[in-house]
Amino acid sequence: MFKLKLARDEISSKPLSSEYIFNIKGMRKQNLPYIFIWLVYYAWVIIFATWWTASPLTENIFGTEFRNLLHSLNLVSSAFFIFIIKKEWFIKTARAGSILIIAGMAVFLLASNAYVQLSAAVVIGISLGCVNASILMPFVFTLNNTEKLYALVGSNILINLLLLFINNNSDHYLHSNTHLIVSFVILVIALSAILFFKNIPADQVIINNPEIDLKIYWTLFFSCVFVFICKGAGKGILNLTAANAADPILTWYYAGGLAGCLIYYAIYISNQKSIHLAWNIAFGSLAIGLLCNAFAVQMPVLAAVFAILLGIGNTIGMINVYYILGVVGRKYNSMHYLRLSILFIGICGGISGVAIGNLIDSINSFEISILASIISAATVILFLILSPVLAQTHYGNAWAEDSGKMDIENHPNLFAKYELSKRETEVCKLLLQGYTLRQISAILSISYSTVNTYCTSLYRKLKINSRIELLIHFKDYIEK
Repeated sequence: MFKLKLARDEISSKPLSSEYIFNIKGMRKQNLPYIFIWLVYYAWVIIFATWWTASPLTENIFGTEFRNLLHSLNLVSSAFFIFIIKKEWFIKTARAGSILIIAGMAVFLLASNAYVQLSAAVVIGISLGCVNASILMPFVFTLNNTEKLYALVGSNILINLLLLFINNNSDHYLHSNTHLIVSFVILVIALSAILFFKNIPADQVIINNPEIDLKIYWTLFFSCVFVFICKGAGKGILNLTAANAADPILTWYYAGGLAGCLIYYAIYISNQKSIHLAWNIAFGSLAIGLLCNAFAVQMPVLAAVFAILLGIGNTIGMINVYYILGVVGRKYNSMHYLRLSILFIGICGGISGVAIGNLIDSINSFEISILASIISAATVILFLILSPVLAQTHYGNAWAEDSGKMDIENHPNLFAKYELSKRETEVCKLLLQGYTLRQISAILSISYSTVNTYCTSLYRKLKINSRIELLIHFKDYIEK
């Protein structure tokens, strides 16, 4: 009873203020299309079009070979398009890519000629990269941290739930064409959200980006290594284990993925240094899971433990990879960081990971699986030893403090000299973005009269009398 009371007191001592990252009030109506497309489109890509979830259950849709092609083209084209697409283009490129994906899917599903299907798959893979790069723009530069986390955790919950359903209903799923229609309908519904996209707010289309500390680029290295080990080598080892184990290994893997989502949610509720703790849990789960797999011959039950821990580590790690990308990208309004992230995650980690995973899978030797498990576990343990460096990388920089808040302060110096309160600064920024007082009232979940009071107060501090004067006063802010 004493422990329970203490835990409840600790939780209650942490108020659900506007700073609280999982406060549902942080979700804004105008950003729902961006959240929806991450929930549904991202789930569709992972479930139906990547090598990471390839299994015999998907043979009737794309098959493993086509998945390899789609996955590789997707990663390469994402890296290509992220270097050529500007922030202000993302709506047009997202719509153009969506049209090509839907057309390519229709041709692929209806065509009987192998060469036509191959051509359609190439168009789909390249177009997926175009859409991926395009929807990253609003994800990074428009969504606040609360919206990012709900989108990422929600999409991973959806992914693992659907994969559990498919895996446990394989007989019905494989002997029916319903899955073809359902997958196509899900894709169309997901991409329809692009019709409701709006331009990125003017304050996020910045020419002169704040300088990024070189230590921050270590986050790219950790993300790259994680994707290579977990999504590459880990996937290859999982395939071999699933083929040789009596237990339903994939079911345990997806169940571990669901557990990972819940753990990630709990981390952000209970811990201030959430990103560092999430990385430790992700790498720790991988290390223990891989070591368990190395001894699965002597104790078969360890194969299921390996699958669960790999699912937990994979899910927590991938959420962290994209969350860090989103937080740092918006904190510094940096397309440079965003481009390097996709290059490291997609090409250095993703493509090389797919290559090593396929190599492990193709050799199809249990001895190779054990050796790969030991080597991967040793590498992960090394990163755990280097954990203090990771902590310094994350918490020695300005972005880390913002990562646990609902939103990010992009221009603290510009407004600080006027001694505006936090709420006055929020109102000021929204006024500069063109919102009316009633719209600001809805966005901030405060009354119209309260917004008017904040507006009057900040006008007084700035020694101005109208919005026109406000726009002139912060002309440089708007031009950025």
